Amino acid sequence: METLGVTLFRVVAGMGILFIIMLAIGRRQLREFSSFDFLTSLTIGAVAGALIVNHGIELVSTLIALLALGGMQLLFGWLSIKIRPLNHKLNFKPLLLVENGMIIKENLRKVHMPVETLLQLLREKDVFDITIVELAILEPHGKLSVLKKAEHMPITPSQVNFNVNPNSILVPVILEGKLQKPALTEMGFSERQIEEFRRQHQDSIHNVFIAFMDQNKRLHVINDDAQEQGVFLH
Repeated sequence: METLGVTLFRVVAGMGILFIIMLAIGRRQLREFSSFDFLTSLTIGAVAGALIVNHGIELVSTLIALLALGGMQLLFGWLSIKIRPLNHKLNFKPLLLVENGMIIKENLRKVHMPVETLLQLLREKDVFDITIVELAILEPHGKLSVLKKAEHMPITPSQVNFNVNPNSILVPVILEGKLQKPALTEMGFSERQIEEFRRQHQDSIHNVFIAFMDQNKRLHVINDDAQEQGVFLH
C-alpha cells in the first residue's frame, strides 16, 4: 500500500512538472518542433518515465532536472528567435526537391529520401504528374510544399471578374436545447436582448439539437428529429 502511495505521488509530481513545461512552451505541434526541441522532449519523457517507475531515483533531483530541461528548451527557443544564425543551426533549411517538373537528385540524396517517397508526398498533394510541378520544397519539419505551374492552377473568381458572396461564419447559439449566452454576447447581444431572445423562443429551444447564427443574425436550426425527417430549417 505504501508503494502504491509513493507511485501515485511520483505520477502527480512528474505530470505536474510536465504540465507546467507544456504551458510554458505554448501551443506548438510536434511538426513545429526543431531538432533540439524534439531531442529535449524525448529526454524529458524518458526522465519523467524513470521517475515514476524507479523509486530508487531521488524525487527532488529528478524534478529539478525536468525543470532544467524545460528551461533549456525555452531558452533555446527564445535564442533561435533573437539570433537568426542559431535558428539556422537548430533547424533544417527548406530544400528544393522539384523545379519545373525536374527532380533535383542531389537534394534528394542530402535528405536520404527515395524517389518513391517523393512521389508519394506529391500524390498526397493531388499531384500525379510531376511535369505540372513548378516547385516542390521540403520544409524544415518534413512537410512538402508544392506550387503547380500556372496553367494547372485552379481558376479563382477574381481571375474571371466574378463577384461572389463573402463567407458566412456560423456560430452555435443553441446546443442540445441550451442557450449559449457567451456566444450571443460575443455576437453583440446585450443581456436584455438575450433574455428577449430566450422569451421569444422558449417554447422551441428545448427541441433544438443545434442552432447556428450567421453575421446577419439569421438562425439555422437543426431539430432533435432532423435525422429522421431530413429537415434543415433556415
